[in-house]
Amino acid sequence: MRLRCGDQSRGQTSSQVMPARNWTGTWPSAPPSGIACRASCVNLRGSMNDQPDLSKRPDLHTERLLLRRPDRRDVECIVEAVGDWEVARRLGRVPHPYGPDDAKFFLEEIVPKEWTWAIVMKGSARLIGCVGLTPDAETGTAELGYWLSQAFWGRGFVTEAASAVVDFGFVELKLPFILSGHWVGNEPSGRVLQKLGFEEIGRSHRSCLALGYSVPSVEMRLSCKHRLPH
Repeated sequence: MRLRCGDQSRGQTSSQVMPARNWTGTWPSAPPSGIACRASCVNLRGSMNDQPDLSKRPDLHTERLLLRRPDRRDVECIVEAVGDWEVARRLGRVPHPYGPDDAKFFLEEIVPKEWTWAIVMKGSARLIGCVGLTPDAETGTAELGYWLSQAFWGRGFVTEAASAVVDFGFVELKLPFILSGHWVGNEPSGRVLQKLGFEEIGRSHRSCLALGYSVPSVEMRLSCKHRLPH
């Protein structure tokens, strides 16, 4: 994915390429199984007052993973993972090189404002990636973004984590649909999104901060009615 959650320009995925181009945001830079829910997907959007409080975001649990709020203990892991050029170049809003100040900016300025979770393997406290939803007030929905340390690519962790976050978005945030996408050529990230049920809705160009220019992007969308049982 290309990641697009919260701009981190210092002052401003799957088997091989876990990061989503989408993550130009919820993310580090100074920035599936369906849930057992019978709620109808018709008119699921509620008012902001009906939605959970960001300051009380819940931990999410999957078979192998714990998704929790990122915090100061994660600075070293974030810098190590996102400072990897192979990760950074597949994201949208992440600068390169990436240092501790960038990670602190992410934790202090981005995490409090977006539905962002650290990906942690059960039995370990070490962050191996991040996943989250960047709210879009204009459309009343959000964009899914994620990244994973290269050492953990190819083991299905992003699909597992993103599935839990997508279900949270539809069930708890009552989103009518969720957007996402990936750079053209980042096929592994595209396969992650396809496994989650996302469908291509068009092509565009998105800015990649690490590369310093715009990159061809595949835009994707997942509707609540295609994800949850009726």
